[in-house]
Amino acid sequence: MKNKYYIVYNPLNYNLMDLVNQFGIDLFDVIAYLSGKPLEKINENNWFDYIDFSADKQRTSLIDTLAVELYPSVYIQNQLACLKPDTNIIMADGKRRSIADIIKEKKRLPEAVFISSMSSNFPAAAAAAVLLNHGNIPVIIGGIHVSTSPEDVDTFIRNNCKNKNLVSLVKGGGDKKTLTEVISDLESGSLKPAYTGYKLIEDGVWGDFENIERIDPLKINLLQKIPVIKYTPLKNFRINPAAPFVGCPYSCHFCSISTLPKSISKMQFRDFDDFINELLNHQKDGVDFTNRFFFFTTDNLLLARKRLVRLLKKIIKSDLNINYAVQISIEIADDPELMKLMRKSGATHLFIGMESLNLENLKYINKHVVSYIDQSEMSVRDYYASKIKKMHEHGFSIHGSFIFGLPYDYFNSASDNTGVETAKFCRENKIGIQPSTITDLPGSVFFNESQKNEDYLYGAKGSCRYFLSLCAADLIETNKTPPDSLMNSPLITAVMAYEASRITGSYSAAAVNAFYAFIRSFTKPTKNRNKAMERFKDSVCSAVSQVAVSLFKEHFDSLFKSRTNYKGVLQRLYENESDPEVKLLVGSYVKKFSKDFSQTKDFITEREELKN
Repeated sequence: MKNKYYIVYNPLNYNLMDLVNQFGIDLFDVIAYLSGKPLEKINENNWFDYIDFSADKQRTSLIDTLAVELYPSVYIQNQLACLKPDTNIIMADGKRRSIADIIKEKKRLPEAVFISSMSSNFPAAAAAAVLLNHGNIPVIIGGIHVSTSPEDVDTFIRNNCKNKNLVSLVKGGGDKKTLTEVISDLESGSLKPAYTGYKLIEDGVWGDFENIERIDPLKINLLQKIPVIKYTPLKNFRINPAAPFVGCPYSCHFCSISTLPKSISKMQFRDFDDFINELLNHQKDGVDFTNRFFFFTTDNLLLARKRLVRLLKKIIKSDLNINYAVQISIEIADDPELMKLMRKSGATHLFIGMESLNLENLKYINKHVVSYIDQSEMSVRDYYASKIKKMHEHGFSIHGSFIFGLPYDYFNSASDNTGVETAKFCRENKIGIQPSTITDLPGSVFFNESQKNEDYLYGAKGSCRYFLSLCAADLIETNKTPPDSLMNSPLITAVMAYEASRITGSYSAAAVNAFYAFIRSFTKPTKNRNKAMERFKDSVCSAVSQVAVSLFKEHFDSLFKSRTNYKGVLQRLYENESDPEVKLLVGSYVKKFSKDFSQTKDFITEREELKN
């Protein structure tokens, strides 16, 4: 039994939006709020009492809803396992396994905690890092938020730490060279303030490692509820992340990587055999619904066509029996040869960033498809519909990502707006939807513009309001002042996005899309076309893909609807709305999804009582 161990921590998202309008809050108030414990002077003797955050403060994330592990955390876990075979590597997320539980079980402190952070869970990452510092535990924090906003580590973590030399950040990738240096410095007690990795993904870090203590797999809860499915092996259906390559050459203004140095964000490829061996390792004990379906996390599979063709041919010749979903641009519809290869290799579901049905909106966000639409002399709606038809003809299930709150959106009523129009388009074309509101992600062009123009909703970068509102950087509610066309109202934007999710994600729509996907898939099978049962399972995976897309509605419901002890997004935004015309316009709509309850104490009052 190895005594030394590292923790790889992927924090949950927590709801801090109820605190945004409170004054006088600092990081230690956030810690008290998250832990649900009285705020005392935190020190090396009591920090452990605060490290487990309350489950009722959790803000549901897409990781929870879709049950897809955060691939970068798995990658770092595997890297550490390779580099330190004499040390146990333990995953924690605060829900399936907590840092406190691990320390109690091991009866000693970890050598270090590695934290992977997106913007939406950075507040929880910062709170945990400060607590761990009080326990004299080194923290190495990385992830997209740290890469795009490294100064936040100083502002919100180091400035609240006594032992600043025990906090380090990694910008870019956690490659072997970088992590080897980190570990060496850890062991010599000379941890540097920052490191930079330039390789975002490497070969040779996949497979089974005896020194990894794995976390319980996530499950798609919806499949446990559906009457027929919950009694079949499909109830254990799992989406497994994997990446053949990473990076993106585009600079969409809403994307968090749009201002990263090209040395970090450039496209980087894995060896084909290394990638295939990773997938084969999942299936070493046979194929079932827990290891058959993969999500290729690459930003856009179409970015490297020549390499992709070679990879697809290798997958087809291999012993793999897979289905997979992938992000890809809509131009794939104009490449029938590639679509045939993708389908034969197991491609089942395509996730396409459509963003808007309005050409001016697409120009506003700098979407590269604009030039193709202009050349076609078609409307955006007709252009997208023609491409969707071609993709359906090749057997693919599809869902589109759409952004609401753009300058050329409209809102006449809760039943007549851009969200409803987009939902109708999706239903007409038998595709699912991933709705989101326009969000200024730290690191994006839009974020920098908002900071410069001061049209943010929740405070300048570095402020406490900015820090608290990072939890909303999950694309669910906007953090920038909406356009005049939407009455500058974040509530109007939220109603649009919610209606899009509600209409397109309804059970009736999901059932129609699932049946259609099953039929299209069955008529255009993968390489297993001559095996009746495999062909049937392949089509089932296509149908389940559309059922899974309906989880976006479940996700919006969990955040937007009020319930006991939880004020939903709609109710909170309604109460914060200052325009009486907006309140009159959507008041009856919001009331349907809200409960009338009042908090007897705001957090500041409660905090003062806890202090006394």
